[in-house]
Amino acid sequence: MSAQLQTIAPEDHDRRRFLGGSDIAAVLGISPWKTPLQLWEAKTAQALPHDKPTGVKRRGHRWEAVVAEMLVEHLEQQGHTVEIVDSNKRYIDPQRPFLAAEIDFEVRLDGEKEITNVELKTVHPFKAGEWGEGGTDESPVWYTAQGMHGLGVTGRNRCLIAPLFGADEIRAYPVLRDDETLDAMRQRCDAFWHLVTSGVRPDPTTLSDLDRLYKGDEQLPALIADSELTRHVLRLRAIKSEIKARELEAEVLEFDVKQLMRDAVELVIPDDDKKVAVVWKERAHSWLDQAALKEQHPAVHKQLMRKSSTRVFTVK
Repeated sequence: MSAQLQTIAPEDHDRRRFLGGSDIAAVLGISPWKTPLQLWEAKTAQALPHDKPTGVKRRGHRWEAVVAEMLVEHLEQQGHTVEIVDSNKRYIDPQRPFLAAEIDFEVRLDGEKEITNVELKTVHPFKAGEWGEGGTDESPVWYTAQGMHGLGVTGRNRCLIAPLFGADEIRAYPVLRDDETLDAMRQRCDAFWHLVTSGVRPDPTTLSDLDRLYKGDEQLPALIADSELTRHVLRLRAIKSEIKARELEAEVLEFDVKQLMRDAVELVIPDDDKKVAVVWKERAHSWLDQAALKEQHPAVHKQLMRKSSTRVFTVK
């Protein structure tokens, strides 16, 4: 079926013109990295941003071939035959030309005519808790949405989300086409794209969105709170006071626990299946000694210093 799909040439891949697989979680409001407002700002930017890839992205791209090879080996060990059909192709949705998907790998399993999409991921071991058991559909919802979106664009029925944890643990999580879910996702995409094309900004959804939108104007007079806003402020003040009290209580309890642990680095609660409940260990870390840098290399320190300001929210 891939031969019938319309692809996007690399030179035509202006991300402002499409909603791609990595955008879908933000459209749905489930992305841990980007809000709908941030995505809207990127899609309505007047100039194509020349973002330098982050270290994480660069490492991800370098590892793709390795992850793909490990996935093939993993599937073959499970008794499957695997034929790699294509890689890194960008497709346009035949019904909605503003939807696109880049499929990392396309494979045929067990001699089937049907092509299976594959989305490769590199995952830090600390993030393994976000994933369920391999072979299930328990991948993080933002990756599941990306896989489902790719099925919609390509018209296919199955995707494998393939994360590599650390350097040696590969798993596969199937995503099966669900037309009801796809219809709901596409309705959200339609609504979001209408905001892009009409220039209507989506509502903010996070505190960081509000910080981006409202920079503050010290020339404005103080806002006089109405009854509803007064209730919010008083409730917020009470909650912050309660949090502060709880934090003080937690500090006292932590002191007591540490004082009793002394040099022990782990604490086990007997009635909790003897699981480790507390760990108190040294953890190596590094930092930039700015004072030494300023003293030994003042010119470099001055050149690299950056000034910024933030709008601080304080409840009195």
